[in-house]
Amino acid sequence: MALFTDGPMSTLDQLAAEDTAVLDVASTEGIDATAKLSLAQEELGIEVVSAFSRAPFSNPSLWWPGSPLSLQPTLQLSNIVVTAPLRLWHTFHTLSMIYRDAYNSQLNDRYLGKWNAYTKLAKWASDMLFQTGIGMVANPVPIAANPQVSVVDGPFSAATYFAQVTWLNSSGQEGMASGVTSLNAPDQSSIQVTAINPPASAIAWNIYVGTSIDSVTLQNSAPIQVGETWILPPSGLISGSAVGTGQSPDSFRPAPRYLQRG
Repeated sequence: MALFTDGPMSTLDQLAAEDTAVLDVASTEGIDATAKLSLAQEELGIEVVSAFSRAPFSNPSLWWPGSPLSLQPTLQLSNIVVTAPLRLWHTFHTLSMIYRDAYNSQLNDRYLGKWNAYTKLAKWASDMLFQTGIGMVANPVPIAANPQVSVVDGPFSAATYFAQVTWLNSSGQEGMASGVTSLNAPDQSSIQVTAINPPASAIAWNIYVGTSIDSVTLQNSAPIQVGETWILPPSGLISGSAVGTGQSPDSFRPAPRYLQRG
C-alpha cells in the first residue's frame, strides 16, 4: 500500500468511478479537479494529525491517577499507510469539495444534493477509519523515483524496455514502485538501470523490467545494494513476480476514545 506522503491517495479515474459526471462538472464550472485532490489530502492530513495530537497517552481509557504515563510517539504522515477507509475518505472529501464549489458558483440544487451526499459519505469513511485505526509502519519506505535507464553494449535485438524500481528497508519491506521509465534500445545492445535518490530508510532495491508495460516483472533474485547498478544479463529477461503494492501496516492506531463520544 502507498504511504500518505507518496502522492495523491485517489486519482481522477477513481473520482469518476464514484461519480461519472464529476469530471464534466469540474470542466464546465472551471474547477481544477487535480488541485482539489491535493487540497483534500492536505486537509485530511491536518485533521488526522490534529486528532491524534490531542491524545497524550497510548490508551487514555486505561490511565488513572498515579499510574505510569505511557506516552504515544508523535504521529507523522510519512508513517501512515493508505488503507481503504483512508482512500475512500479522500475520494469522498474531494467530491464534496468539487460539488461545493460548483453549487456556490451556480446555486444549482442538483449540485447541492451531491455536495451534501458526499459530505455524509466522507464523514462515514472517516468514522470507519478512526474505528478500525490508522495503518502505521515503523520504518516507512517512500515511493521510488523513476530510474535512470541507459543503453550499453549487449547481445540483444532492438527492443523497447519498460523499467520500474522499488526501495527495501532493513526488514525487507518494499515501498511503492516508481513510475515507468521506457527506452528504445538498438540492435546489439543491452540496458543498464540505476535507482536514484535513495531515501534514508533504504538499504537495497528491486528492479522490474519488461518489453511491455503489462509484462514488467521482478528481475533480481537478491536485493541490489544501494549505489549498485543492474545490467540485463546475457540470459535475457525472466518472468518474475509482478510489481508489489507497497508496505502493509505494521499496526493500527485507533482514534482516541473520547473522539467517538460526540
